[in-house]
Amino acid sequence: MANDNYGERTESATPKRREEARNEGKVARSTELTNALALLAGVAALSFLGGRLMQRLSDLFRSLLGTSPSGLATEAGVYFAFQRLSLQITVILAPLLISLIAVGLASNVLQVGFMLTGKPISPRWSLIDPIEGFKRILSLRSVTELLKSILKVSIIGLIAWVTLKSDLDRLVPLTGADGPTLVGQVGAATVRLGLRVGLALLVLGILDYGYQRWEFERSIRMSRQELEEEQKQTEGDPQVKARVRVAQRLLARRRMMVDVAKADVVVTNPTHYAVALKYDRPTMPAPLVVAKGMRKLAERIKEVAKENRVPVVEDPPLARLLYKECEVGSAIPVSVYQAVARVLAYVWKLRGRTQGGRVAA
Repeated sequence: MANDNYGERTESATPKRREEARNEGKVARSTELTNALALLAGVAALSFLGGRLMQRLSDLFRSLLGTSPSGLATEAGVYFAFQRLSLQITVILAPLLISLIAVGLASNVLQVGFMLTGKPISPRWSLIDPIEGFKRILSLRSVTELLKSILKVSIIGLIAWVTLKSDLDRLVPLTGADGPTLVGQVGAATVRLGLRVGLALLVLGILDYGYQRWEFERSIRMSRQELEEEQKQTEGDPQVKARVRVAQRLLARRRMMVDVAKADVVVTNPTHYAVALKYDRPTMPAPLVVAKGMRKLAERIKEVAKENRVPVVEDPPLARLLYKECEVGSAIPVSVYQAVARVLAYVWKLRGRTQGGRVAA
């Protein structure tokens, strides 16, 4: 995404392009927002747990200072003491560390969802290409990141100066105070400073997230040619699809002509429509439309019917209705049962069949 040449990319990214970008680890994510939330979480944890953490750390170091010198006289004793001290400090600081990790993970999940991919850390030759590196240095994204860093440092410096200046009058007289009082006041000032800096960075992070979203959408845009190539890959070449549709229509017409030869009757509007019907009373609940067509196809249906001695009956209203309401392979609607029954009875009479019953409803 280092390439800032988006002049020819005017089309919005397709779902396939978005999925490919996500699989490569390219998503809209603001590290500034994550850092701001982590800082606020740390400040909140210190404000609630700070007193307890300081008390436990103080007790730990008192016990360490009270350790017998003979226990630290050997290398093994020093190693054991260091190992125990490290474990105890980790346990004491665990709530603070867990809160920071949880907030960091939650921030990333809220921004990009659950995503596991190794593409961003996989080796890429472009990262060691001096020409590409020079392009990245001079890119719009690099300039933007530099300006953001300068703005962030300026904001933090300004807030720190204003906060410390306001707290200076309270802290200076405490230079001779006892330890707990001094630590409490310094801790409160640190929490105030962290809270103000965190809120300022949160605002900056939200703005940065909006920028990252805009930059991401801009970077995955597609050119017209890329869009057409993707459509060809996913849906097939339009010319090939057109040829396939033509072939499918020809096959469907051939199957219809075969079925016309086995039909019981063809109902026509003399010059426009032709609908071929078939009805086998023992196996069919209602007559089926086995073929239909208009104009040239209707003429072809009538020709095939005459070649195979299938009766052709002119009934313009019925032919139009059947053509409009029925699909090939479907049964006729109830509304035309009576009209079709009359036609079939007429055909059976011509063929010398027994008239039997009416068309099944």
